[in-house]
Amino acid sequence: MDPTLIGLRTQDFHESLKVVTTFGPKEVKFKNTLLIGKASSLAMHLRGLLYIDQYEQIEYAAASLGINSIELPAVLRELETIDFIRITKSGEQVKRIDVKVPEFRSGYSELGKRWQDLRPNELEQAGIASLEHLHHGPVAVPVLQSQYSLNSNEFAIMSDVMMCGQLLAIQTVDGTPTAYSPLAVDGNPSAYLQWAKRFPNEVTAAIETLSQSQGLAMSDGRIASNKTLMDAIQTGVIMPVTVSGATGAQRFLFAPRGGLAPEEKTILDKSRAILSCVRYGQSFSQGVAIKYPRRILEVLRDNKQFNRGHPDLMSQYGLLAEKLIGHPFEESTNRWNFRIDDTDENMKALNIAIEMLEYGTSSSVSIDLDAQKALLSPSQYQGPASTRPRMTSDPVVSEETRADIIRELTKLTRGMNTHG
Repeated sequence: MDPTLIGLRTQDFHESLKVVTTFGPKEVKFKNTLLIGKASSLAMHLRGLLYIDQYEQIEYAAASLGINSIELPAVLRELETIDFIRITKSGEQVKRIDVKVPEFRSGYSELGKRWQDLRPNELEQAGIASLEHLHHGPVAVPVLQSQYSLNSNEFAIMSDVMMCGQLLAIQTVDGTPTAYSPLAVDGNPSAYLQWAKRFPNEVTAAIETLSQSQGLAMSDGRIASNKTLMDAIQTGVIMPVTVSGATGAQRFLFAPRGGLAPEEKTILDKSRAILSCVRYGQSFSQGVAIKYPRRILEVLRDNKQFNRGHPDLMSQYGLLAEKLIGHPFEESTNRWNFRIDDTDENMKALNIAIEMLEYGTSSSVSIDLDAQKALLSPSQYQGPASTRPRMTSDPVVSEETRADIIRELTKLTRGMNTHG
């Protein structure tokens, strides 16, 4: 399996399971995966920083990411092992952390290789592989189980842990228990599962088409002739984004992405709107077409407006005004420019749009704005937001997993003094 995908999926495990209270199968059976997942999450937030000279700052940020102060040294050791950071100490005290986290894709590749070096157990290997499989479409539970060398108890433990974090869900479709990942579903899972049942051999390719070209126009031949994608649109599995520009309305499609908190959904919605407007300029502009979409977005992020105006810009970016991302303004007679409102949320949405354009996905959707503020603060962070309490959920496990927990705990009694 590609190390980059492994790195991404370990982060999915951590992000999804951090809100589940500690329990044996999660902490023992998936300890390597969770460790690298925590390292992935922290590394993504450290990207762009040069150094940190106050350890308490990184403790606050890590707390926001579900990494407590006891776990943090182990996570930092992993990042130091793969040369993402360099720690300078005075005695036992950390004096400075130099940050060397590389570009997004190569960074996940290094994290995935480190996970492999830690020799994860069979459950972890099956969990990571299953999650990647389910990102490309649902599968009947017996088929999923047959792909890994796990007995029924081990498969139940893996499924229980993943279901606790909503990495995996099982729903019966026409009498067949079917596994899917809520992370790969935008809206109604029932509609998604019925769609997959109608096109069991085409769903993976259809989702891959969208992932490789996020913001694909509906008029593109890859969609117009694709019955699977057209059915997904008609049944509400995939919701197009409509841009009404100078040459008429056009609709754009994105690969499904679920498992997001409400505030994250809002930001992803903004990112899709931003990328749709740029796609419109690439293919449907009345005047000169956009040649370098990534550069356009980077200029908007860095300068907060485009380098020069354009007659079409008023209508082409009107959707962004409706979503309170920014507003068009008249630069000269019949020439409009667009200015983005410089908020944390809008900047994050722009970065996600750039990553979707470049890589087809974006883990920056999960970036915690409070954690970033804690790291970027020039002085010791003292605000309450980064340490706000989060609701945790108790695990619901199968009889097989409960029996395994009892068996492991029973072994403890072998070393007890019975005073007999």
